[in-house]
Order: sequence, then structure tokens, then C-alpha cells
Amino acid sequence: MEITDTTLQISEAVIAHIEDSTTPGGIVLDPEQRRLAEGVIGFLHNVPTAGHTAKLGQSGYFVYGPPGRGKTWLMRQLFEAAPYPTESKRQVHFHDFFRGLQQQLGAKTSTREAIEATLQNLLTGTELFFFDELHVHDPGSAVLLNRLLAAITEHRIPTLITSNYEPEGLLQEPAFHHVIKPGIKILREHFSVVTLDDGTDYRLQHVSHDAGFASGRWLVVESGHTVYQTLRAAGLVPPKQAEATTVLNGHRALRALAVRGTQIWFDFADLLQARSVTSDFMELADGYDQWVLTGVPKLSNTDPASRQRFVTLIDVLVDRDIPLTVCTTVPRTELSSTEQPPVDLFRTMSRLALLGAH
Repeated sequence: MEITDTTLQISEAVIAHIEDSTTPGGIVLDPEQRRLAEGVIGFLHNVPTAGHTAKLGQSGYFVYGPPGRGKTWLMRQLFEAAPYPTESKRQVHFHDFFRGLQQQLGAKTSTREAIEATLQNLLTGTELFFFDELHVHDPGSAVLLNRLLAAITEHRIPTLITSNYEPEGLLQEPAFHHVIKPGIKILREHFSVVTLDDGTDYRLQHVSHDAGFASGRWLVVESGHTVYQTLRAAGLVPPKQAEATTVLNGHRALRALAVRGTQIWFDFADLLQARSVTSDFMELADGYDQWVLTGVPKLSNTDPASRQRFVTLIDVLVDRDIPLTVCTTVPRTELSSTEQPPVDLFRTMSRLALLGAH
């Protein structure tokens, strides 16, 4: 199909909008980002571009690469600029997807019914789908993902997916990897699989700390100082013992150091060494838009389950763009030193680089 002047105008207009409107000073897409953007624009706007070669029956783009390359940011910009009615666009984060399944499991009599109900709720009325941060580490998640990908292709719903893993890197555990193979086959046959990695982690470069998760801070308690002094010096009022309270209910109850309007304070041990689960973090994130976490240890000094919960907590707060202030005796560069790193710790460390050091 011929690339026309109109095609070039559409591509350039969308890219110019992204570059000019993203930050007050504007940005310039790097060459890898620009090539990817041109391809996705061609797909979503149904026009041929230099960066897009359509597959027969193509369902969308699967974009993977290391953290900090701009995958989520760029795909979100293109998703928002796509010519579809706003109400027909559906963006879902990995953890929201599986939270929906857990809610259905409580109401349905079988896992099959719960999966079908989850997919129906997710895809009904959806004309453009964006699945952010796909990662699969257990067979149950793989089964649901296989069904989602099959439904997307069956209903021909244009879809954008981001991940830190190439398709063959999903569910790496050898004993279970076969479970995800149907999903891998769909991705390879029906999606343009593209790597985004020019070698630069943009989170390690200059970051605006004006809003959202990046407006949080990493406060290190220096030798000779106390947590109280460090928090005070940062303009924070340390919680009094009488402010301690219980959040959530029943067996999910967790101890918070303080709740002040929509600000919540936790100690690492109370939140992450307790039997908290992903849905707890998500429910709390629904109600509290400022978080403070104290007592964060070197990950080597805590148990594997707590390390994994820490990774999940950061995932949830970043997805919701909620500011997090961490107060600890551990410099950020020493946090991850452990012989048993939790799954996806590399992504967490990249994200923590967004927090201003004080």
C-alpha cells in the first residue's frame, strides 16, 4: 500500500503532539521510540507508514524491553491519541486484570465461569485495548492470559501490550512453561512483537518531581540522626503512638502508623512482613493518595515473601501514580543486594530511581 502525503501528515501530527504536550519543555523521541510510534500510528489509524508492515489478521503490538525505556509512557500516549471513542478504550494494568478475576472467583462456581465473566466484563464494548506491564510467573495467570489473547484475536480488538519480557520469557519456570505456549503462539502469529531498547534508562536521567509517584522521596537516616529527626527535616510530622490504627477488615486487617485524611503511614514490617496480598495494596491505593513507608531494610535482611510484596507494592503505587516517601537507613543503591532477589526486582529498582534523594 502506498505511503501518501496524508499518511505522513497523520504520523507527524501525532508524534508532534506527543513531543510538544508531554512536558512543559517538550521532548524528542529517540530513534527507537519514533520508529515504534510510526508503526503503532499506522496500525491504529489504519494507514500505511514506513514503520508499519501489517500482518494478516494482526491484533496489535507487543512491546517489550528493559525498564525505563518509555514503553508504558509511549503506548499510553498513542492509545490516548488513537481515533476511537473514549468510552470504547480500555486500559488495564496487570494487577487490575487479575484482581478482576479474584472478584469473579468469589461469585462463580468454577474457575472457567470466573474466567469467562472476567473477559466479558473486560472486553464488552471495548474497541481498543491497552494491557500494561504484562508479566506471568504462575500457571493460573498463564491460563487466564491465554484466554484473554484468544478472545482479543477472535473479536479482532486492536490491542497494545507492554512487558519487560519477550513472549518466550513469560512463565520461565521450566515445569510450567508449557502452560503459556498457546499465548506465546498467539503473540507471535497475531501481534507485531517489537523490542524497545536503545540502551538508555530514562528514569536515571533528569526527572520532574512535581507530581505523582516521582514527587515522592527516598529519605536516608544518616549516622547520628533518628528517624524522627530525618522526617522533621524533610517537613514531615512523625506519627505519634496514639495515631496507630487498623485498616481493612477481618483476616486482612493491617496496622498503619497513621491515617491522616488521604495520607497513610506504614512501617515495612507491619505492611510487608504481614500476610498482605496484592488486592490489599490495591484497595488501600483506592483510598489513600499519599504514602509514607518507614523501616525499609536491606532486602537481604528480610524474608523472600516480604521482598516480593515490596516489588508488588511499588508496581501498584507506580501504576496509580501515587507519591511514596520512604524513610530508611539504607541507601537506595544498597537496597537490592541479596542472593535471592524477588521476581522483577530489576523493574522496582528502576522505578525507585524516580524518587528524589534527600
